[in-house]
Amino acid sequence: FIRQSLLWLSILSVAFGVIFFFAYNWQEISLLTKFALIQGLMLVSLFIYSQSTAQSHASTAILFFLALLIGSLFALFGQSYQTGKDPWQLFMLWTLFTTPLALSSKSSSLWLLWLGLANLTLSLLLDVRFGLLGLFFDNERSIILYACFNLLALVIFELLHHYQLLKNRIASQVAAVLAMIAFTWVAVFSIFEFTKNGFDLLFYLSWMSAVYYLYRIKSTDILILSSWVLSGIIFILATIGRVVDSDLNGATFLLFGLLTIGLSTAGVKWLMKLLKQSNAQGVSA
Repeated sequence: FIRQSLLWLSILSVAFGVIFFFAYNWQEISLLTKFALIQGLMLVSLFIYSQSTAQSHASTAILFFLALLIGSLFALFGQSYQTGKDPWQLFMLWTLFTTPLALSSKSSSLWLLWLGLANLTLSLLLDVRFGLLGLFFDNERSIILYACFNLLALVIFELLHHYQLLKNRIASQVAAVLAMIAFTWVAVFSIFEFTKNGFDLLFYLSWMSAVYYLYRIKSTDILILSSWVLSGIIFILATIGRVVDSDLNGATFLLFGLLTIGLSTAGVKWLMKLLKQSNAQGVSA
C-alpha cells in the first residue's frame, strides 16, 4: 500500500509540477522550448512505459501521467495560438485522447480520469447553451443530461468489465453513484416543481427500479445499493416535505428528524444484512 501510494503521489507531483512550472515561467520560456519540454516528457514517458510490465501499477501510473501531459499540451497549444475555441472543445479532445490510454491500461484509474473529463466537458458545453440543448434543457433540467451520460458510462464500464477489458468495477461504481446523484436531483426538483417537470419523476422511478433489479436481484453491489438507499431516503423526505410544507410549524423539524433517524436505521440494517449474506456466499463459494 505504501509503495503504491508513493508511486501515485510522485506521479501526480511531477505532473502538477510540470503544469505549474509553465504557468510560473510563461514569459521567460520561448514557444519552441515550451513545446519541446512537453513533448520530450511525453516521449520519455512512452519509453519508460515500454520498459515496464504491461498493466502493472507502474505502467498504469505512467499512462496516467501521460494523460495529464496530453491535457497540458492542449492547454499550451490553446494558450499559445489563441485559437478562439470554446473550453469544452479542449476538454473534449483531451477526453478523446485519453480513451485509448484507458483502454490499453484496463485500469479504473484512467477511466475515472476519463469520466471526470467527460463530465467537465458536458458542464462546459451546457454553459455555452447553443442549439437544441438550449431549447429543451434549462439550467435546472440540464441535470438530466448528466444523469443520462453517467448512466451510459456505467453501461460501458460494465460491458468492459464483462469482456475483461477492465480489471475491476470501481469505475462502474463511481459512474453509478454519479448517476444516482443526478437522478436524485432530478427527482427532488420535480417534486417541488411538479406542475412544470412532474414527468421527470418517471426517469427517477425507472432508474431506481433498474438499479434494484440489477444490483440486488441479479447481483449484489453494496456500494451502489448504499447510494440507492440514501437516494430513496432523500426522495421520501422531499415528498413528505412537499406535502406537509409548513403546516406543522415547529413540529416539522421534529417529524423530519424522527423520519431521518428511522429511515437511516432501517437502511443501514438492510445493507448490513445484505453484506453478511454476500460475505457468507463468498466464503461458501
